[in-house]
Parts: sequence; structure tokens; C-alpha cells
Amino acid sequence: MKSKLVLIEQLKNGLIVSCQAKLDDPIYVPGIIEAMADSAIWGGAAGLRLNTPEQIKAVRQRTNLPIIGLWKIHSENSPVFITPTMEAVRAVVEAGADIVAIDATDRINEEGKKAYEIIPLIKEEFPDTMILADIRNAAEASQALQIGADLVAPTLYRFNDHPKSIDSPDFEMLCEIVRVCESLGHVLMEGKINTPEEAIQSLYLGAHAVVVGSAITRPHLTTLRFTVKMDKYQKKMPQMY
Repeated sequence: MKSKLVLIEQLKNGLIVSCQAKLDDPIYVPGIIEAMADSAIWGGAAGLRLNTPEQIKAVRQRTNLPIIGLWKIHSENSPVFITPTMEAVRAVVEAGADIVAIDATDRINEEGKKAYEIIPLIKEEFPDTMILADIRNAAEASQALQIGADLVAPTLYRFNDHPKSIDSPDFEMLCEIVRVCESLGHVLMEGKINTPEEAIQSLYLGAHAVVVGSAITRPHLTTLRFTVKMDKYQKKMPQMY
């Protein structure tokens, strides 16, 4: 297992590609995640973010790049779904993830505890495994780092009560997270980064690295982003007779 310092250095100023696909995505076919990962590696990604032990294991055999692993497990009884239990954490670690991503919000999990309370349990059982706390805001980011997380990312920003935007990155929020987390740990920017320019801006504002998913790996959503904006433009155009 790579040391935390080595992983931090490998990710510094780099692009982490989130290689995920839903079962109902038009691109979902056997082997698609491996193909996404191969494409990201070919393009120079510094790391990968992967969902489910099976996909982590499959990609681990293809690369030595840092892997952020998680397991999305949805429940009707709780909004917490990113690696919500220690059983899920164990499966992700055993599959080969270098970094485990977990929900570190103050939302209540199925066990009736706040999601971030899993952090000390992970540190106790897997002291050498890095923890990425997926959070919604600066307060949750600071809290997660103070109780043992190594990295934070505003992955769950859209689940705030009143998010500023769910279609574009909130750089004001990023600045606040970087400010409160100074000297506590590293911040990854994740969420609606759609262009290289936005990724560069994230680094400029203090992000250690940038995670990009849909803009790279889900072309149907990229197409939708184009068509929605073009349709709005057409409706605003004056009719020519």
C-alpha cells in the first residue's frame, strides 16, 4: 500500500476522473468502466474515482494510479448512500482502493447516527487507508478533517437546503472550504466542473486536485447540456420573416 504522502503528491494539481455509469445510462454495457478508466489513463489522469468493489477490483488490475473507491448503497430509510457502513468500507478496501470516499455529512444513517461518525471507525480499523470525506459545505469539511479524514470534497453540495447552483461549480463555496480547512487537510474540488478552464480555476483557488466525472465519461449528459442551451437560445431569437 502506498503511503499517504506518496498519494497526496501523486494527486497534486492533477485530474481525477470519476468513472461511473448507471444501469439505465445509454452507454452502460459490459466493460464500460474499464474502458473509461483506460481512456482516463491514456489521457494523463492523476487518479480515478470508482464505484462498487467489483469495478474497483477490475480497474485495480489495470493500473497503479491512485484509486478513490466508494460503494453507493441507497436506502429508503436514510439519505446517506456513499459507503455508508463499515461492511461497505471493508469491501472497498479489500477490492484495492487507496482512498475510501464516504458520506461525512451530518445526515442520519440507517443506524441512527450521523454519517461522519464512521470516520473514527475507519481510522481504527484501517489506519493506513486515506479517507475522503464527501461533504456539503465548509462546516462539514472542517468537522470531517478534525475527526480524522485526510481529504474533503464538496461532492454532496447539491444536497444543501439551498444550493447556489446545481448546474455549475460554486467557486465561492470552494474558497470558503479551502479557508476553513487550511492546515487541517487537503481539499479536492468536485461537482459540475465542465471545462479545463474551470478545473484550472479550482486549482488557482486552492484545490489540491480536481475530480471530473460526467463532463468526461457521460457523453449523453454532455449532449443534453448543449441541446438545452441551444434550445433556450433558439427561443430567444427573433423570428425572421
